[in-house]
Amino acid sequence: MNRPELPNTASLPFRLSRRLATISRRALAPVFGKATAPALRVGTIFCFALLSTMVAAAQEKTSSVSAGEEKTIEDSGVPRVGSVLIAAFEEDKALCTITGELVAVDPKLGQLILDADGKLTVITPNSLKRLEEVSTPLEPTPAKELATKVLNLMPPGSRSLFTDHFVVCYNTSDVYAHWNADLYEKLYKGFYRFWKEKGVELKPPRFPLVALIFESDKDYIQYASKEFAGAQNTIGYYHQSTNRLASYDLTGIQGMMPAKAQYTRTDLINHMVSRPGAERTIATIVHEACHQISFNSGLQVRLGDNPRWLSEGLAMFFESPDLTSQNGWGGIGKLNKFNFQKLVANSPSRTSDSLEKLVLDDKHIAESMETGYPEAWGLTFYLLKNKPKEFVKYLDGIRARPPGKLSGPKERIELFRDCFGDDIAKIDKDYIRFMQRQKLP
Repeated sequence: MNRPELPNTASLPFRLSRRLATISRRALAPVFGKATAPALRVGTIFCFALLSTMVAAAQEKTSSVSAGEEKTIEDSGVPRVGSVLIAAFEEDKALCTITGELVAVDPKLGQLILDADGKLTVITPNSLKRLEEVSTPLEPTPAKELATKVLNLMPPGSRSLFTDHFVVCYNTSDVYAHWNADLYEKLYKGFYRFWKEKGVELKPPRFPLVALIFESDKDYIQYASKEFAGAQNTIGYYHQSTNRLASYDLTGIQGMMPAKAQYTRTDLINHMVSRPGAERTIATIVHEACHQISFNSGLQVRLGDNPRWLSEGLAMFFESPDLTSQNGWGGIGKLNKFNFQKLVANSPSRTSDSLEKLVLDDKHIAESMETGYPEAWGLTFYLLKNKPKEFVKYLDGIRARPPGKLSGPKERIELFRDCFGDDIAKIDKDYIRFMQRQKLP
């Protein structure tokens, strides 16, 4: 596999200052350095690193804004985080206007604004022309209106369908789109039920959850390439800036059927499970949807101080396929065959400080996804099965941290010890013994 390029900040749906782009590139270099099969889902990570840098700076520098003589702000001249603003700015030599809530402000990096579609936009100081606070609250864009906007980003003839919580835009077959939508909803309901049983009350998503499903990888890459470089090395992703899922028909059934041929849901499932990699196909769909639900339900804070092992471990905990079930996914918290086998294969070279390294910072999972991802799944699986109350306490501690202000190794390990115990070596031994007792069905 060719090494994926770093995200091209000029192609993102927001424009960043040169300084922000430089900081972000340094932060992401380890992520894209070693891409393997589990690393195909890259869209969930680069937006976080870019935007969290912006928010982190804003936590420290919200005392002043130098908008220039042409820029005006109501009242004292300092916009309040959470206020609704109308911002006029220049982009590609054209004057643009956006209305949204101010998430963060920094005199050097600019404004971070959340609009009614659920998108995050950075407006740099040099591009900002006018900023005005308004009293009208931000109302999320209705699902049908949002679908119309998204369909304009897809090939002609694309359609949309609506479920209780998702807006699915697609140019695949209706059968494939509805199968994905059913998976999303089943995951959504199971996700909320699971955490309620653990004593965690999640909030309903503020914005409709949007998913784009393309018929071909060509259409998918054309769309995704506008958001990040290296899209050709991915098969699906969740984008924290646009708040959208994107993937393509991973079954390949349409290319194998005669033109206008009719096939049923059963035909689709049977065809899919008979193909090599079927387990990974379903896992990818569920994995990315889990990220989207997690960041829109309040379980995790968008742009929050989320350890990488935790975010990916949660998604893998929920992704486990079941090719014997009616829709290919059989529920939550089952033994993840793919990652369990990887964990077993990696065990001879595993060091005694592997767990501690995983918790301390994101380098372990970023530098070696072949070992880091299975380790993240294994630790999440062990903790949720054996220490669920402590795990909820840990999640509460993560959510309580200021958005974007990333903790260092000392803060990370202190929170982990406060929730799960001081003796990391003992936790590691218990974890390994527990995993050794697991057997594949």
